[in-house]
Amino acid sequence: LNRTSGAVSTWQAFLRAEESWSRLKQSESFNYDRKLLRKVQEGIPPPYQFCTQDGAAGGPSGWSRLRTQATNDNSNNLDYDVVVCGGTLGIFLATALQLQGYNVCLLEAGRLQGREQEWNISRKDLMELVHLGVISEQDAEDAVTTEFQGCRSAFDNGYERFSKDVLNLGVSPFILIERVAARFKSLGGTVIEQTPLRGIVVSELNGAALDLGNGRKQPITTRLVIDSMGNASPITRQQRYGVKPDGICAVVGTCAGGYDKETNVIGDIIYTNSQITDKQENGKMQYFWEAFPVGIGRNGKQPGTSDVKTTYMFTYMDADANRPSLESFMEDYWDQLPQYQPSI
Repeated sequence: LNRTSGAVSTWQAFLRAEESWSRLKQSESFNYDRKLLRKVQEGIPPPYQFCTQDGAAGGPSGWSRLRTQATNDNSNNLDYDVVVCGGTLGIFLATALQLQGYNVCLLEAGRLQGREQEWNISRKDLMELVHLGVISEQDAEDAVTTEFQGCRSAFDNGYERFSKDVLNLGVSPFILIERVAARFKSLGGTVIEQTPLRGIVVSELNGAALDLGNGRKQPITTRLVIDSMGNASPITRQQRYGVKPDGICAVVGTCAGGYDKETNVIGDIIYTNSQITDKQENGKMQYFWEAFPVGIGRNGKQPGTSDVKTTYMFTYMDADANRPSLESFMEDYWDQLPQYQPSI
């Protein structure tokens, strides 16, 4: 099960995702008017104030630190200009801001490191990081572990088109993030790892204070907080309190060997070999595929020498209570994979 920039790759993690999907399907939207002077409205409690401007809420140590650092004419006494919360993608933004002369801190709940499975990107997009100074050209080249001609787009009606040099680079997130983090630190940036964010208090005049918990003596303060924590962000949950998503994209897949080496030389951006399927009480849906070869075109590995491929199957739908489980999606993946990739 692919989740944004990272991935869930253990059965226990898959089951946790299944539980989250089940809760989301069973949930109902509701209205909570934050302007009413009633905390509980028709039995609905207020959202947890993870981020607040209310002086009666939030961590008292955060408010105290902001008052201590406040001056009459500026906010230069704050610890940082910017704190970026969430490191996997946030490290790129943090480095770009540090290059602009800002004093930046990156906050990561776990360890700041990329996954082993490749990210796919076009060279043009990768070189944007070089042009911005986030990484060197050598860093970019070192991070590329797979390279092929390009990708096709094909649909069941016979339409097919090949796009050269599109998403044709497989980049090692582990190497890329390691190099960007080193660049960020060399520029004077601060990385705080294995420190979950516990809450934020915001003063319009003085800035924001972030409660780091985890045994730290005091919060850190900043002029600007950037949320890069993804779809599980507590800030997002607070902002979307009572709102059920209009639609979701469910993705399952594998990174596995056993494919035909001779045909494992290009990728698929989007491919469908079936029409919309009626799943009765579960609704109607259509499956799409995306796939990329792994381990060719670099380090002396010629096209046609690798049987490893990253393959995804995805679909779009709403979050109605009757929609299928993630496990049923995975079963459909196994059933339909041989039709999509006959060499399996």
